[in-house]
Amino acid sequence: MAIFGNSKTQTDEVERLRRAVEELSILNDLARAISVSQDSDEIMKTIINRSVKAVSAEEASITMVDHDEMVPTGTLIWERSGGGGDEHYHLNRNVLGCMCHEKRSLLVNDPEGDPRFKGIRVAEGIRNFLCVPLMVGAELIGVLSAYNKIGDDFNPDDQRVLAIIATQSAQVLEKARLDHEAKSADRIREDMRLAEIIQERLLPNGPPNIPGFDVAGASLAAGHVGGDYFDFIPLRDNRWAIALGDVSGKGVPAALLMANLQATLRSQALQDTSCHKCMANCNRLLFLSTSHDRFATLFYGRLDIRSNILTYCNAGHERPFHLTRDGDIKRLTSGGLAVGILEEFDYEDDIVIMQPGELIVIFSDGVTDMINADDEAFGEIRLQDLLRENLELASKDLVDLIIAEVQKHAGDEPAFDDITMVIIKKEP
Repeated sequence: MAIFGNSKTQTDEVERLRRAVEELSILNDLARAISVSQDSDEIMKTIINRSVKAVSAEEASITMVDHDEMVPTGTLIWERSGGGGDEHYHLNRNVLGCMCHEKRSLLVNDPEGDPRFKGIRVAEGIRNFLCVPLMVGAELIGVLSAYNKIGDDFNPDDQRVLAIIATQSAQVLEKARLDHEAKSADRIREDMRLAEIIQERLLPNGPPNIPGFDVAGASLAAGHVGGDYFDFIPLRDNRWAIALGDVSGKGVPAALLMANLQATLRSQALQDTSCHKCMANCNRLLFLSTSHDRFATLFYGRLDIRSNILTYCNAGHERPFHLTRDGDIKRLTSGGLAVGILEEFDYEDDIVIMQPGELIVIFSDGVTDMINADDEAFGEIRLQDLLRENLELASKDLVDLIIAEVQKHAGDEPAFDDITMVIIKKEP
């Protein structure tokens, strides 16, 4: 008599084998797909699509976390979701925090009734979900999640398959993340390089040729780009406009504001208006074209080489020095408020009649505020002493000397502000 096996057992075995073949096919397909792609978005999309198919979910997502600045829930750096549904679900921050802490799979078929999530609301429309960790060694780099099992609850087989996908994908995702960060850093470096070149071209490429005067200037940015500005603008009737400004902020935002200020000032200077009117117009235009937390200190002067008179307006800037041949120092203070703070402000002019051998020294606060390892600022007294001791030097040599002394004072301390100077010397 023939003995036949249990038909249910045979059916279960056939189903198990069928599922194993299907899982193997999915994993092989995934391995091939992610091994040939270099694009991080494309890799994530492939993993998500294969995960949806592997566990019969409506949606899946990958959430990558950055542990360099670890907070309880992790710092989200990438998140991609996809699948067959119209909705795109994302991990609740509390769930993500749980995954970061536990670093193990999480299967939830009743989010509202699960005691582990009492008081924690998941996204509307999520009936059930399955999360598995993406591990590289002992480090959690992300979470692979599936949402809403089609027609059923998620089961241990789904959990096992998704965990295998996560194991197979984690190293590839980490490499893709590092490549993505490297490319982003390269783009930022290139942008900074171009910004530096553009800013250098905005500044004068050499001293101006002003008969009867020796004029020089220089600017060193604390970073790749800076917010200090100086300019020499030839005007009609043997006159020159000379300016030095310091915009608020640091880096690229400050550099953009500096470029805005230069364009505004040049357009106003070439209209041949008085110093105080030029400053008032610059103030109004800067106020209207920038956010209210942006402003600039600005010294603007017009030098008449026939009369040796410098007419100036100082808008909140460091007060320049006027050095006589015997070493006396006066400060150029007339002007008003920094530009860009109030829409309307009445600025004032004043004049300096320059005698042979006298200097006008205009500088940014990066010169006097430069600190050393003892937190000691370079200060105005050192600057004044240097000027008195080197009155006979040419303007360019004096600018170079002062900047070298400021850098020597700082030593290995990083510069926190730009260093900018302009010296106007009446030739003997």
